[in-house]
Amino acid sequence: MSSSSGRRRLAAVLFLDIVGSTRLAADLGDGVWRVVLGRFRQVVRRQLKLHEGREQDTAGDGFFATFAEPARALRCAAAIVAAVQELGLDVRAGVHFGECEEIDGKLGGIAVHLGARVMALAGPAEVLVTGTVKELVAGAGATFEDLGTHELKGVDGLWAVSRLRSLEVELPPPLEPELAAARLSALAGERRRRRRWPVAAGVIALALAAAAGIVIAGRVGSAAAAPASLLRFDPSTNRFVAATNDRDLGCACGIPGPNLWAIDGTLWERIGSVGQRLAIRDLKTGRLLRTLPIPATGAGFTIGYGAVWIVQSRRTNFSLNTSGTVERIDELSGRVVARVSVPADLGNGTIAAGNGAVWVLDQDGVLWRIDPATSRITGHFGTNALETTRFVPAAGYEWISEVLNHEVLRYDPATHQAKTFGFAQQPWLLVGVDSPKARSVWLLDAHDDTITSIDPATGQAGQPIGLTSQPSQAVLARGSIWVAEGAVVDRISLATGTRTSITLPKGTNATGIAVDPATGALWVDNSLAGCGTCGGFGG
Repeated sequence: MSSSSGRRRLAAVLFLDIVGSTRLAADLGDGVWRVVLGRFRQVVRRQLKLHEGREQDTAGDGFFATFAEPARALRCAAAIVAAVQELGLDVRAGVHFGECEEIDGKLGGIAVHLGARVMALAGPAEVLVTGTVKELVAGAGATFEDLGTHELKGVDGLWAVSRLRSLEVELPPPLEPELAAARLSALAGERRRRRRWPVAAGVIALALAAAAGIVIAGRVGSAAAAPASLLRFDPSTNRFVAATNDRDLGCACGIPGPNLWAIDGTLWERIGSVGQRLAIRDLKTGRLLRTLPIPATGAGFTIGYGAVWIVQSRRTNFSLNTSGTVERIDELSGRVVARVSVPADLGNGTIAAGNGAVWVLDQDGVLWRIDPATSRITGHFGTNALETTRFVPAAGYEWISEVLNHEVLRYDPATHQAKTFGFAQQPWLLVGVDSPKARSVWLLDAHDDTITSIDPATGQAGQPIGLTSQPSQAVLARGSIWVAEGAVVDRISLATGTRTSITLPKGTNATGIAVDPATGALWVDNSLAGCGTCGGFGG
């Protein structure tokens, strides 16, 4: 008689693993890695016992455990994050609560799958949870940071994900590479037996830095170090604090327009000799998570709602009959998960995400709205736009830049009404709006090196603010506008309109900029890193 008939039960599932374990194991060697892994498993199992968790499975450096209550799972995860740092390690964890199916003594089902997928989104020293867990532990003293909604591979729909910030005490930040190296070195020394493991702290530091994609700050700019591809600054002190070095990835040399974005808790960077890939990075550390291919030229793309959306335009039989396709690429798997056919000429490839939808602007000035939940067209609107290459969806409106006419067209899809505002300067790039209520819209003029605010209701322009150098990208975050300008980053206070400049390290040419809205950390890409193979940079 078969015993495979399953029964179902509610459980909180916890998945965790060591961050950068593959690279770390290779650099430390088999002997030292066995020592480290043994101690790691002891620490995890001790915490599972203390918090009444049940170990379901162990594979390499990963654990799958269940708990009767989600609060216990969170307390255990937080305790493990702190405890393994004493060994010199960082873990990532994911927690979900739901109905699990038990077959032949093993748990499975959608709840287990969700726990694993949520863990995959986490970075070093992070515990991520689903919205289900966040709601169930209300009143338990936990605080969270909302990371928005995500599509989880193999699971239908969009899922709310949050980061656990504190549970009675705050979760620790990721370990600095030098500190982690010292602790790992001490651990290996304690466990020497018949042979001595030549583990130097400096060697482990480099291994950890490589695993996390981090260059130790003191070495950036030295003769021994390659140019940093990304720089992270503390805007409160205007000081350089860390860098990443992925020179082997190349860079988007000479690619016009923005090439760095902070979206849904993730840092995105356009890379490759002709900008043919997207690097997906941890927003807090800059660590490279994975890359996705994108068309190098002739096609627009946007990022949002857990996917990369790419415009593919084509002309049928060399006639005036045109059609286009928008491909939806899953950011986790890199696979095309949907194709949306648009019966229009999408030659400019103008596409953007915002206002709860993905928007495509065709050559005739018609806006096509795509529902990101269903990947279907849910409306199209004639805007009468003359230029169809730059637009920003924000605060309920679509803002279209008409550079040649020195105008900005504001279109309201709800009322089907358009309004045009004229300006003395060229509205080269619409940066965005500075509040959900669209108190001001900001325009970047790369020709006159200025940035200007306009009143979205009246179209009245404010006094242009002069910039230090030729701007390439700007973002609005934490009460300021941040502008990448080659050797400097300008910061304009939204409250006072005053400008301050941050001088970047020698050998840096900033063409992209992004801000972590949670921490305020400022990321700047360096287009000079790796550009020796790109045929030069025309900046």
